[in-house]
Amino acid sequence: MKKSSYIMATVVLASLAFGGAEAQAAVSSTHTSENKINFTAGEGVVTPPVDPINPDNPNVPSPIDETDPENAGTGQTGPLSIDYVSNIKFGEHKITGKDIAYKAKNANPFIQVTDLRGAGEGWHLSAKMSEFKSGNKVLRGATLAFKDGVVKAGSSSNISVAPTKSDVLFDNTDSKPFMNAMDKGGRGTWVTVWSGADQANEAVQLNVVAGTPVADTEYTSSITWELADAPK
Repeated sequence: MKKSSYIMATVVLASLAFGGAEAQAAVSSTHTSENKINFTAGEGVVTPPVDPINPDNPNVPSPIDETDPENAGTGQTGPLSIDYVSNIKFGEHKITGKDIAYKAKNANPFIQVTDLRGAGEGWHLSAKMSEFKSGNKVLRGATLAFKDGVVKAGSSSNISVAPTKSDVLFDNTDSKPFMNAMDKGGRGTWVTVWSGADQANEAVQLNVVAGTPVADTEYTSSITWELADAPK
């Protein structure tokens, strides 16, 4: 036992001695290196649609909207672009004698905007809707409502201030505000999604007045979206 204790003590002392020698070694030279990266605005960049339920999902569903399978996005280029807008479908219904609110068939209709200017100047998204028509037949008094939308960033790590969204009722052909990014906000990709039940989404509803529909007629309305390069 005495021999073992002696050997252990010797090893410890040797380690301390070597450690002391290392600590006293002189520094021969130093040098500072630099790391650089430069950015320009995303001119000409096409941002594809993200998954509106989970924008971080790298495996974006195809089609994004089974109700609107041919819609792959607008193809607009940056630095400021509307990347995707859902075409809302309401299906086919029997005429009734009452005012009816028809729910959208789309489960997760959404709109996507991307700002790659890199300056944080803000932006504003608005839209106006035409009347529901079929030739010279007009679905008079019809209104279209978007409510309870949720704003999501295209990346959960986006540190920019999120744009705000508005509930919208299209009851005339005037322009309506949808999203607004204030100064220093809304940088990167953003979506507003109106989620609800598949085939019966209460977040997007078309209200039709009794006595207006004509049988065997498909009515169509257009929404014109405008993305301004400054907030309101």
